Amino acid sequence: VLARFSPVYRVLTVESPSSRWSQAMPIRRHPVAAGALAANLRAVPVDAALVARLRSSFERLLAHELSLGEIFYARLFKAAPPLKAMFHSTPAEQSRKLMASLETIVRNFEDPESSAALLTELGRRHASYGVKVEHYDLVIDVMIESMEQLLGPHADQRLLDEWRMALRLISDQMIAAAGGG
Repeated sequence: VLARFSPVYRVLTVESPSSRWSQAMPIRRHPVAAGALAANLRAVPVDAALVARLRSSFERLLAHELSLGEIFYARLFKAAPPLKAMFHSTPAEQSRKLMASLETIVRNFEDPESSAALLTELGRRHASYGVKVEHYDLVIDVMIESMEQLLGPHADQRLLDEWRMALRLISDQMIAAAGGG
């Protein structure tokens, strides 16, 4: 049962020498978990350590001269040139929109329901632009590559995996809002 909810929260287990069962230790909710699944877990506290790691890395990303958004869109359009036709804003404007959305989500980590309305609206809007479910995996991969480029030695595998999970949860909420999930 716990494995079914693993993207939403993390369980630390301790093997008891006298038992073949693991005892669940403090359960912590992922800071991006929202929507129907997370609604049942409101009493579960958000993983504060994960929030701190994601926020710290996001602050590092914001501190770079090169914009995460600019790098991301350059990589995205190189990987999938036809996607460029979906964008009607200038690259700088699109980059600002992306960073503003990410910043809102990061700012609301302790209260993921606050980001749920934003993600619902983003999901619906992206569907109206022609974004397909299969585009989300590419976007996640390109975002992780872009973060890794900017963070350099500060981008260890654990942090990148944590961001990948956060982006997956964000994507799942957007896909569900668009009627694709």
